[in-house]
Amino acid sequence: MIIIIDEASAKLASFYYHDELFRPEWRNASNMTSVSGELQEKLPDELRGKLYVALAPAESINGSQKTTTKEYADDAVKTSTGNLRIPELLANCIWIVSNRQQKQIADSLGIASVGEPQCGTRYAVESLAELDIEYLERVRRRYNHIPWDIGETDRCLIRELSLSDLPALYELYDKPGMTDYVEPLYDYETELEYQKAYIENMYGFYEYGMWLVFSKETGKLIGRAGLEHDEMGYMIAPELWNQGYATEVCRFIIDYARENTDFEELYCRIDERNEASVRLAKKLGFTNSGHMDDDINASIYRKNIKNIKNNEKH
Repeated sequence: MIIIIDEASAKLASFYYHDELFRPEWRNASNMTSVSGELQEKLPDELRGKLYVALAPAESINGSQKTTTKEYADDAVKTSTGNLRIPELLANCIWIVSNRQQKQIADSLGIASVGEPQCGTRYAVESLAELDIEYLERVRRRYNHIPWDIGETDRCLIRELSLSDLPALYELYDKPGMTDYVEPLYDYETELEYQKAYIENMYGFYEYGMWLVFSKETGKLIGRAGLEHDEMGYMIAPELWNQGYATEVCRFIIDYARENTDFEELYCRIDERNEASVRLAKKLGFTNSGHMDDDINASIYRKNIKNIKNNEKH
């Protein structure tokens, strides 16, 4: 990730005091040649020569060192943006702006930006001192339609869905037993439009939703799980049933909800004929509330998540 910043903002940003590398003036940043000319043309005189390039830890200006996150993000730019084509270099940039003028320049170039509320950025912070590298990376990805990494378990990687995942998602839903107790996907064009809106509104506004589950070993899509507000949902590919994958992923989601949301409890809607899901819910500490969702003939199972010690395993 390449961070564009001016001296005034740098002094307020928390990472300025850390070990990040700062390179003054665009003409000294050899990797930025294709952007620097266009940017310099748009800069007012008072900004010329006063911008800096900051690099996230373990990255170099010529790209010879990359963090795992950056390597993934670069791949995602190429493969996970649907029909949207993003120049890789611009997608790697984020601008910490100090005024509306800088924000407007960033918009004209298609560069993600973040700043204090008076700057008018979509992603605003009360103080630049609140910024950290992880937040900037997430803003950069959201702006460029690159899915967020949510977390990992011993055997699984969990991340947001991107439009390029749809073929693999259809393959998952087509496996035997996958739609016995859940709704199937729409036809492709309808599902595509639905997921576009979901990414924009659910991920973009709430920063959670139904995510994808990938095997660390194979890299293949093996499930879907996440949060629809305070409802937890999950599904795992049938070839992996009874191997503890659903338990592993659901425990991650419960911990995520406890640490990252204000929900006091989570609930699941489970068809009582789905004996495996009933057993899993009880194993995770969910109890049948005695209520039904008559529309889908499902019992409501609930679990308090705020009054439970973080080291709970069973």
